[in-house]
Formats: sequence, C-alpha cells, structure tokens
Amino acid sequence: MKKNITTRNLQAKQTKPVIPAEKLKEIKPNGLTMAFWLKTILFAFAFVLYGNTMKNGYSLDDLYVTYNNPMVNKGIKAIPQILGSRYININAEAGGTMNFGYRPLTKVMFAVEHELFGESPSTSHLINILLYALTLLVLFSILRKLFEGYSIWFPFLITALWAAHPVHTEVVASLKNREEIFSLLFGLFAVQSYITYSQKGSFQYLLLGGLMFLMSIFSKPSTLPLLAAIPFTLYFFKKADLKKAAFITGSMIFVSILAVLFVKTYLPEINRPMLFFENPLAFEKNFIHRFATGMYGLILYVKLLFYPHPLVFYYGYNTIPVVSLFNIWVILSILLHVGLLVFAVLKFRERHILSFAIFFYLIVMSMYSNIVKPPAGIIAERFLYISSLAFSIIVVYFIFKLLKVPFEKAVKNNQILKVVLVLMVLIVPFTARTFVRNKDWKSQLSLFSHDAQYLGNSAKANYIYATTLKTELIETLGKTNDRAGVEPQVDKIISLLEQTVKVYPGYFEAWNSLGEMYAMMKNDYDKALVYFYKSTEAKPEYAAAWFNLGYAYQHKEDFTKAIENYRMAVKLDTMDPKAVSNLAFCLNKTGNVEEAVSLNKRIIRLRPKMEMPYMNIAMYYFKQGDTLNAVKSLEDLLKEKPNAKRASRLLNRYYLSKGDTVKANYYFELFDKASGGKEE
Repeated sequence: MKKNITTRNLQAKQTKPVIPAEKLKEIKPNGLTMAFWLKTILFAFAFVLYGNTMKNGYSLDDLYVTYNNPMVNKGIKAIPQILGSRYININAEAGGTMNFGYRPLTKVMFAVEHELFGESPSTSHLINILLYALTLLVLFSILRKLFEGYSIWFPFLITALWAAHPVHTEVVASLKNREEIFSLLFGLFAVQSYITYSQKGSFQYLLLGGLMFLMSIFSKPSTLPLLAAIPFTLYFFKKADLKKAAFITGSMIFVSILAVLFVKTYLPEINRPMLFFENPLAFEKNFIHRFATGMYGLILYVKLLFYPHPLVFYYGYNTIPVVSLFNIWVILSILLHVGLLVFAVLKFRERHILSFAIFFYLIVMSMYSNIVKPPAGIIAERFLYISSLAFSIIVVYFIFKLLKVPFEKAVKNNQILKVVLVLMVLIVPFTARTFVRNKDWKSQLSLFSHDAQYLGNSAKANYIYATTLKTELIETLGKTNDRAGVEPQVDKIISLLEQTVKVYPGYFEAWNSLGEMYAMMKNDYDKALVYFYKSTEAKPEYAAAWFNLGYAYQHKEDFTKAIENYRMAVKLDTMDPKAVSNLAFCLNKTGNVEEAVSLNKRIIRLRPKMEMPYMNIAMYYFKQGDTLNAVKSLEDLLKEKPNAKRASRLLNRYYLSKGDTVKANYYFELFDKASGGKEE
C-alpha cells in the first residue's frame, strides 16, 4: 500500500515529489539517516582540505587581529576596548595614521583564545577549520531547504564542490581572514531564520534573522550584497509573499542602517587613504576606463573559478592593468556577462536553477566589480568566497543534466555514482590544489617567496616581500651583529625594491627603502642620497625620506645640508624625537649649542621620561666645559627615570672625582640597583 502511494507521488508533478520516498529510503536500521552520514562526510572533508594548516604559523596581516596585537594580547579584559574601537589603527604607508573598519567579532574571539591558550597558531588554525566545517553543515542544510523537491545528493554535491574550491584557501588558511568565515556563517544563519519566518510567519524568526545579519555585517561587510540576494532567494525558491519579503528586506535594511549609525556615532573617523598602487581605479576619472578595467577583473574571476592557478596573496597595480574598452578580454567579458544576464532574465519566470545561480553571482560580485566602489588590491581571491557557490550550483546542475540523472525523483545508486565520478574530475584536483596551497601560508616569508614568481608586475607585493626580508635581516643583525653571509639577502631586497619602483615609479616608500639599504648595508651614502631624493620627489611631505637625507649627509659630515634636511623632517613631523635629536646634534657640531640644547628641551617637554635628550644636553655641556649644567641635566634625568644606568654611573664618577663620597655613594646605589648588581 505504501509502495503504491510512493509511486504515485513520484509520478505526480508536485513541488515536493521526492521527500516521502527519500525519507523512506534514507532511514537505516540503526535510526541514522542519509543526511547524517552526508553531514559527517562534509565535516570530515573540511579537515581533509585544511587539516595541514594546523602546522602553519602566523602569516600575512595576522598581526591585525592576533599575533603581537597589543589589544588582543590583553585577553578577555580587552573585549570592551575591542567593541569600542576601530578594526585597524596603525601607522599607514602614507606616513600618518590609518584608522578604519569595524570588525569586532574576530578580534574578540582571538582575545578569548589568547586568554585560554596564549599565542598558539595551531589552536587558531584548528578553530578556523571547525568554523569552516560548521559553514559547510549550515550551507548544506539551507540548500536542502531551497532544493526541497530534489534528491539529497544535489545539495550535498554542491556543498562538497564549494568546500573544495582552492580560492577559499585565502579565507581558511589565513587567520586574519576568519572575519570572512564569520561574515558568511552569520549570513547563512540569517538565511535560515528568514526561511523559517517565510514558512511559519513567526515574528521571532524575523528578529533573529535581523540579529544574525547584524552580526554578519559586524564580522565584515562582505555580506552586504545579501541585502538583495536573500529576498531574491526566498522569492525564487520559497515563493514568499510580498508582505513577508518586504518585512525581511526591511529588517535587513534596518540593521544595516543601525550598524552604520553606531559606527559613525561612537567610533573615531575613518582615515584610510587609498593609494594608487593598491587600486588606480580609485583615481581614474574616465568612467569608460574604470568600467573596462572592472570587466577585465570580472573575467579574471571567472577564470579563477574554472582554473584556480596561480593563486597569489596580492594583486594590485600593475598585475591588473588599467585597460581600454577595446581590450580583447574586456570585450569577451562584456559578451559573457551580458549573455549570462540575458539568459537569467529569460529563464526567471520559470524559476530556473541557472537563472538563480547567475543572478546570485552577479548580485554578490557587483560589490567587487570595481565599477561601484574600487576595493584595495583591485581583485582578491577571498572576494569569490560567497559567489563561488553559484559556480558550484551551475557545475553540479550541468553534470546531472549531461548524464541525464533526474533531479526531482528518487535517484538510483548507479546514477548518483556516475555523477560523483564525473564530479571527482574537479573535486580531486581542487582538493589537491587546496592542500598544496595551504603550505604556502605557513608563514609570511613562505607565502611571499612562493608567490613572487607570479607577481613581477605587482608593485605592492614586491614591496611587502622586500620589507619582510628587510625586517628579518635587521632582527638577525640585532641579535648577532655579524654581517657575514648577508650579502645575498641584501641583494635580494634591493632587487625586489628596484622591481617595485620599476612597476610604479611613484612608490615613495620603496625609493626610501632602497636608500636605506645602500646606506645601512653597503655604506654607499652617495647612491643612498639619489634614492632618498627620488622618494621626496614622489611624495614631498614624506618626513622619513627627509630624515634619511639628513642622516646620509650627517655621515658624509656635510652638516649644513644635514641640518637643512633635518629641519624639513621636523617641520613635517614635529613629534619625531629622533629627527629633533639628530638636528640638535648637527647644530652642536656647527657651534650652535644654544639651539641644540633648546631642541632637546623641547623633546623633554614632549617625553619627560625619555633618556636621550637629557644625555644629549649633558654631553653638549661637558664638551663645552660647563660641568654644572651637564650635571644638572643628568640629575634631572634621574628624577624622572631613577633606573637610567649611564646617568647614575657618570654622576657617581663625577662626585668621586670631587671627593663628595655621600653623593657618589648615592648615585652608585642607583646604578647598582638599575644594573642588578652587575658592573658594566
């Protein structure tokens, strides 16, 4: 009897022809369903894909949210500060302060992790994998609801293909990009809640959906396109009535406005200058060029979906060049995207799966098209994190179609096996590519050294790599002070910096770094001066280059020119004590002791506990034979900083020479206490 009813249901053209039959077929003797085992496979698959990241350390941009981040390192007690501050607040490449974003959830989680586990990259990578696995389970659950009348294998295979896609490595293997995982995960929770609301009409699910969408935005605004995508999805699959669709859209708009008002009202102003080498389209006034380059980027995204190689950590200028409307790739991109849009529109009334997938892809990618608002880097693999779902739907759909495997009725095992075998042609190499790519993310240097072969035309990528090598070199020399064998690394850094300025001659920091390498590592101050001047030409208000000009002239003992350049550096950055101190040193060398002392007193007013200006003043007076003022400066220092060893030792010796044993003993005790009883 049940068998006959099931057969009739399969033959009928209803919205849900498969569910009863599938449930009967899925249930195992032990009570576990097919859905349970498929979820188990997805959960395990996340570890197959990304388990090897647990061997990785910290990598690109992790310091923003975890490694050595002073706010996060405070642990749980930093949570109120994290919730009330901008996402990033650092010294910008432009020489000022960079203050932007509000993505508190990731930093809060890392603060909790630091409280519980300390600095443990393996633990953080494990949590990334678990969050990714959870994303797969939630996505699978949502797809089952959307494709309600389909075989369970259809949403499962879509999820599996999406999970394996190598473009996700930038999101999962990078700890900093946990914000992307959170953003999508909360976005999916919002979708779940809104689906339930559309079915049951219960107001609490509408509120929950709004809350989840707010959490998604506060993770990272990557999911803002869901403002259009979620109502569209519910209309397309669930046939939600206009009233419910309006309420859902209204709740999402409301929380978006709420988020914007909170950020604008309670947080500091944004200071995030877009630099030319990050995205020249931000400076492009010709809309045709901007549109053309945007279309060029879009076809590169399509290429990455089908052929994810090479994968690189940064694109930017001039990896993605500004192109004209007559570029062959631009023309192909326009034809492709217009063709997809026309097809989607024509098939919309049928509620065709491909129509949905195309619209979903175009809606999400509109945010990264460079036509609406140019993002930093021009393009990025992480921008495909959400939209690659459309690719997975399209691929799995076509495999079912080409193999003539039915969607809307019970599927035989041998039919599913054929689909799985064909899909393995993509999933196996995707999995292998993901596994290998994860190793590149082991550290910053492993990532940069691997990707450098593909990034000859990326100004910023070359500069970042050079700067990382330079920092490592300085740290090594600081520990050993042994320059033997460093020449190859010095030459590598110089080569990367030369490539940077070759790609973009306006890269002022790269010119400055080139000068520093010749000054510090080759003692070639004449060549260093050439590069420092090029830096000031590229950016006249860049204080660091003027300081380095002064430094180079100082080492050439051309104190007149050194003073001239130090004055410019101080004018541009009045708070830089080193520039003021060096200016004072050169003034003293030319006999202008009075101004030299005055400048150091200015540093003292700014930083009364800094040892350097007091010692400078003392040395100036000692050399002039003005012992009383020299001694006074040292004593002033010890009032502010009793553990200043050098000052206490000098005063001890001075008073011994004067026969004042009381004061000599007093300053020796200060010295002894500061040095821990060890004579220096």
